[in-house]
Amino acid sequence: MIRLFVEENLEVSQEINLSEKETHYLIHVMRLKSSDEILVFNGKDGEFKSVVKEISKKKYVLNLIEKTREQKNVSPCILCPSLIKKENMDLVLQKATELGASAIYPVITQRCVIRNFNLERAKSIVKEAAEQSERLDCPVVYEPILLKDLVKKLPENVEIVFLSERGSSDSFTFKEIKIPAFLIGPEGGFTSQEVDFILSQKKVVSLHLGETILRAETASIAILSCWQYKNI
Repeated sequence: MIRLFVEENLEVSQEINLSEKETHYLIHVMRLKSSDEILVFNGKDGEFKSVVKEISKKKYVLNLIEKTREQKNVSPCILCPSLIKKENMDLVLQKATELGASAIYPVITQRCVIRNFNLERAKSIVKEAAEQSERLDCPVVYEPILLKDLVKKLPENVEIVFLSERGSSDSFTFKEIKIPAFLIGPEGGFTSQEVDFILSQKKVVSLHLGETILRAETASIAILSCWQYKNI
């Protein structure tokens, strides 16, 4: 069954008027018609089964008929990937959503080969990934931020887990960290000055994921997979 993320508050018997963009998607892409059923969620009220009540060229009205899943409290985790090439960044956004990231902070570093980032496109990617992966919420995606400003931006109760390409990991376990922010370098890695800056900050632990050097997108997927496994 098709799933759709909506902004409205949700409850049984409520009617939802979809946007023109959502209407176009359901009519022309998914070919839905009156009386068809759709699952809707908003990230806070759970998931609901709805039925198409009214349909026209620019109007789609859904009637919520049954609550199918309660909203769950999940362990928050933040992904801070350095900006990389668009197609690889799209993959990171998609897989981060599937693997449970609660927030994504794109980071600008000295060796970023690309600095353009379309925030609205990124939000669309995570929304579609949440709908397809049966998540009950969407991760929050922020505007790109300079590495030196990231530490100030993150909440005080967050601990940065610095994915180091080389060297040894600090002695810690995931159980010791309540809310991690996984910091991933760009294609060319962090500069030595950036590494020194990161390690000089409070609430930073370093971690490397094995003897081989991982691509930036691979590192994001690997660390989020480890975190999700810890929380199963």
